[in-house]
Amino acid sequence: MTESVDITNTYSERFKDLLMNWGLNETWSMYVVDFSATIIIFIISVIIYYLTKYLINRILKRLIQRSASKWDDHLYEKKVFTRLALLIPALLLHLTLETVLSAHPIAIRYIQLAINLYITFIFILVIKSFLDAVGKIYQEFEVSDAKPIKGYLQFVKIIVFVVGGIIMISILGGRSPISMLVGLGTMSAVLMFIFKDAILGFVAGIQLSANRAIQIGDWISAPKFNAEGTVFDIALVTVKVRNFDNSVSLLPTYSLITDSFINWRSFAEAGGRRMKRSFLVDVRTIEAVGEGFSEVLRAKGFDVDAWYPKDQGLTNLGVFRRYLVYYLSKQSVINHDATLMIRLLQPTENGLPVEVYAFYTSPEWIPFENFQADFFEHIYDTLPGFGLKAFQRVSNILPDLDPLVPSPVEVPSSMSSGNLPKQ
Repeated sequence: MTESVDITNTYSERFKDLLMNWGLNETWSMYVVDFSATIIIFIISVIIYYLTKYLINRILKRLIQRSASKWDDHLYEKKVFTRLALLIPALLLHLTLETVLSAHPIAIRYIQLAINLYITFIFILVIKSFLDAVGKIYQEFEVSDAKPIKGYLQFVKIIVFVVGGIIMISILGGRSPISMLVGLGTMSAVLMFIFKDAILGFVAGIQLSANRAIQIGDWISAPKFNAEGTVFDIALVTVKVRNFDNSVSLLPTYSLITDSFINWRSFAEAGGRRMKRSFLVDVRTIEAVGEGFSEVLRAKGFDVDAWYPKDQGLTNLGVFRRYLVYYLSKQSVINHDATLMIRLLQPTENGLPVEVYAFYTSPEWIPFENFQADFFEHIYDTLPGFGLKAFQRVSNILPDLDPLVPSPVEVPSSMSSGNLPKQ
């Protein structure tokens, strides 16, 4: 070590003599010699950094791709290794600075200050990249949808940035970071106001995760925010929802605790979407049926042997209800383990409501709506075959479209436009 220092001093003296021979005075010659050595060390450290980066991108990348685990792939993708390599130039300058610039304590102080700021900043970037990699690794597990940690990681990042900022300010001010943290206690009210949304989002995220109120992939409805769609991102401050029209709504995370919303996850857990819709039957078309009613239906193409009830004293509506239950029970897309029934609701002035209650196996919205539409079209198509009629209010101004609706009062011929009484 002593020999290398002697060799360095020898070359420095020769370079200094050369500059003085060129016309520089001794003071400027010494400045040029010392700072040129620092620049050379900096250039060497940069070259070492790029060599290290090359090794990371070539050799380490191949080793990572060959490994069976995925965590190292995410560490590489989030640039954890390359950002660690950024510390090499700063560390080399830090180790050699006092030796090269021993005659310039003021320059050492300011350069060392810049190096400390740089190292702190790089450490902040490394921790951020590491947390991003942790989030990606966690998403590889199935529990990540039910228990997302993105909000927690963002909260940790905020703490890292705040602490890192305090350390950098303390380096600039020449004070201890602990003393600055103690001084920030008096500014707690200001900090609470600045980070109000982050704190509320963090608390809300804990409650949502603990209660399993919402998770990635849930279909939710939030009328207050005009949002209805699938949750695809849960962050610290916002929850992103892709609506049915492919627009994106951003909901404050804490609003899902303070305001009401509907989570349709139970569709998948209960075995599909619930079909609960009614149609109106004109009560004047409901009548008792005799023994020959089954033959009438058979003549119209209905397979009455498979479903026709043996009960006595039924009406055509009772037979039709049993036919609809049979029809739905033969559909493969209907959940046969869940409730399936056709029931009558309270009669109204607009007819007798008949409600269909069943469960569609798939939670997908479009296939469900298509099946429901096809089924109700089938209902209206088969109603006349059972002697029933759907209720529809007809205006008295229009011609009579319903034989069961009384015809409008005819105007006497004496009251026609050509025979109006004279005034």
